[in-house]
Amino acid sequence: MRAGISAIAMALCLLAMPALGAEQLQQPPLPVGTRITMQNWQKYQSYMPQGIIEMWKGTHPWKLPPDAVMEVGPNIEYPNPKWWYEATEKYKGQTRLVKIDNGGYTVAGYVTGIPFSPTEFDGPDGAYKLLYDEYYYYHPALNHYASDGNEVDRYLNLTGSYSFQVGTLLGHGSDPGWPPFSDVMKGYFYAYYDELVSPEQTKYTAPLDLVYDDPNKLPESYVFLPSLRRALRLSAGARCAPYAGSDYVGDDILNGIPNPTGWFSVTRLPDRKILVFRPPPADMKQFDKKNFYWPPLPFPKPSAGKWMVRDVYVLDIKRLPQYAQGYCYGIRRNYVDKANYNIVYGDLYDSSLKFWKSLAFLESPERVPKSDGYLLDVRGNNWMIDMQGEHLSWAITGKDVFEIDDQVPEQYRDQKRFASPAGLADVMK
Repeated sequence: MRAGISAIAMALCLLAMPALGAEQLQQPPLPVGTRITMQNWQKYQSYMPQGIIEMWKGTHPWKLPPDAVMEVGPNIEYPNPKWWYEATEKYKGQTRLVKIDNGGYTVAGYVTGIPFSPTEFDGPDGAYKLLYDEYYYYHPALNHYASDGNEVDRYLNLTGSYSFQVGTLLGHGSDPGWPPFSDVMKGYFYAYYDELVSPEQTKYTAPLDLVYDDPNKLPESYVFLPSLRRALRLSAGARCAPYAGSDYVGDDILNGIPNPTGWFSVTRLPDRKILVFRPPPADMKQFDKKNFYWPPLPFPKPSAGKWMVRDVYVLDIKRLPQYAQGYCYGIRRNYVDKANYNIVYGDLYDSSLKFWKSLAFLESPERVPKSDGYLLDVRGNNWMIDMQGEHLSWAITGKDVFEIDDQVPEQYRDQKRFASPAGLADVMK
């Protein structure tokens, strides 16, 4: 929010968003067993992102029922694999933040692990270093899973889908025994493949997103369309287009980090404590819709589990002025877990800085094979709720299939098939 905002726009921004600095000083204690209800939620709203506050307010179709409860449980740490922290120590100090001519920042010298130490976040460019720690959060070499998708309009009409995903790390990996996946796709960082299995009329539709190794390059986006029997490369404007017909867009896919990252300014807001729903590993209660206030909301009941209080960094991410025209979001506010740099919530504001969408990750940690650590950003529930358009997308991920590294069947290890545009020609074979 630092660059290119007029005094009027700044005033609108302050009116539209909560005064987090004051809330930081006034957060009441939240002991284990605290029950947040319709009668007392305002006392605890400093522990909530704006999206959840809107649900308690009840001014949208996406509102919590009168008997809704959030119950606070113990805070449990689930570290990433030990080798991730060993890599962080090994390459400590090698990553440099580099200012580019457009006014943004990129990085140089990054190998793997966490690029910057928290001790570096307080300097004049500290917010950008924190952003790149979020950008380079822990990825396994390979992740294959299946998802149930739910698209819901304001009348609670639901369209369901079933799909499978393959996430392939193409560079900067740390998992032992896995080579950097660079044989086919050199110069890239990450590939995300998503193929619809049902309903029948959308079967074989397959988006593919490719993130370059250079964070200052626009990612490539493709989609295989079965009706045409071929793949199309999408334009750069597709960063704001609905992703696979959902309320997500292309810039929501990589841990809530927009691309190219060097096209954005970043402001760090006061750190906070925030309520996060994080079930224990392999807890199947998180996949049963009866354990949610559904309909209308994919919001967990106490029967699904309890909420943790997590320490988070808060970042406001805004396109630089020269790239702002026509971009979907005025500000993306990310709430980033201090322990692992995973986004837990996103509050998304439109170009006039009015609150627009709620992004949330209600996901369980899952053990990484051959390690004592966990992957924290995939298995479970996530939502994107459009408060203005009054519709939502709810993904239930990994209920039936969830595999990491050595667990992934051989067929999904084919980088040409699942991590390159060439593979889209084989979708219907």
